[in-house]
Amino acid sequence: MRRDRSHGRMTFALAAAALVLLCVAPSRAAEPDPAATEAKAAYDRGAAAYEHGDMATAARELARADALLPNPVALASALRAAIEGDEPVLGMELATRASGRSEETGVAELVRAARARFGGRVGKLRVICPGPCRVAVDGAPFEVNEERFVRAGPHVVAIEQGTTREEIRTDVPAGAAVTATPKPPSEATKAADRSGGLSPVWFFVGLGATAVSGAVLTASSLQTKGLHDDFVARGCPGPAAPRDCRGIASDGEGAQLRTNVLVGVTAVLGAATITLGAFSLGRRDAPAAAQLSFETLPGGGVAKVSVSLP
Repeated sequence: MRRDRSHGRMTFALAAAALVLLCVAPSRAAEPDPAATEAKAAYDRGAAAYEHGDMATAARELARADALLPNPVALASALRAAIEGDEPVLGMELATRASGRSEETGVAELVRAARARFGGRVGKLRVICPGPCRVAVDGAPFEVNEERFVRAGPHVVAIEQGTTREEIRTDVPAGAAVTATPKPPSEATKAADRSGGLSPVWFFVGLGATAVSGAVLTASSLQTKGLHDDFVARGCPGPAAPRDCRGIASDGEGAQLRTNVLVGVTAVLGAATITLGAFSLGRRDAPAAAQLSFETLPGGGVAKVSVSLP
C-alpha cells in the first residue's frame, strides 16, 4: 500500500513539474497563459483530492487539467484515479482521449484496464436538436449533437427550445449507441396547446349560441320592418290616420328596442366564440376575425354575423 501511495506521489510530482515547465517555457517576460494557469490549478486540486482518497474529484480535476493543457502524466493520473474511484463514464472518456494520442504509449496499460472494467457498463448517447436548445440528461447539462458516454440503463432527456420543454425517456444498452431527437417544433407546439387548451365543445356551444341569437335577431328585425310597413300603409301619421296608429307605433318602438338589444347580445356572443375557438381548437397564436354588420331598413334591420378562425 505504501509503495502504491509513494508511486502516486512521485507521479504527481513529475506531472506538476512538467506543467510548471510548460507554463514558463515560452518566455519569462511573456504574459501568463490563462489556460496553463487554470490547468496547473486543476492539477493541484486533483493531486490534493487523490492524496485524501477522493478519487472521483481527483479524476475529474486531473481530466480537466489534461483537457486544458494536454500532458501524458496528467492523463495517466486521471485514468488511474477514475479506475480506482470506479467512474465508468469518465474512465471511458479518458480511455478514448488517450487512444487518440498515438505517441502516449505509456498509458496503454491503463486504457486496457479501463476498457476491461467499464466497457460493459456504459453506452453512448447523442441528442440531436435542429435549432438552438438546452439539453439535460438526468438533470445534468449535456452537450448537444455530440456522442457522449453514459451509464447503461434508463435515462430522462430534457430538451428546452424557447418556451417548449420536452422529456424523452430512453434506454441505453451497454456497448450500444442511442440517438434521441425531439418532436418537430410544430407538432410539439400543437401538442402543448391541445393539452393546455379548453375542450372544443365550448367553441361549438358558443358558435351555436351565436347562430341562435343571430336567427332571433333576424326574426325581430323582420317583425320590426313589418310593423313599420303596416304603419306606413295605414297612412300613419297623417290627417286621415286611423285611431290605432298609436298602438302600431308603440309596438314598432318595442320591436325596434328589442332588435337593438339583440344586436348587442349577438356581438358579445360572437366575440366570446372567437376566444373559445382560439383556445379550444389549439390556435392560441392564430389571429381570429369577426364581422358584425347591421343593415338599417325602413322600420327595422337585418343583422349579419361572421366568425372565422384562419
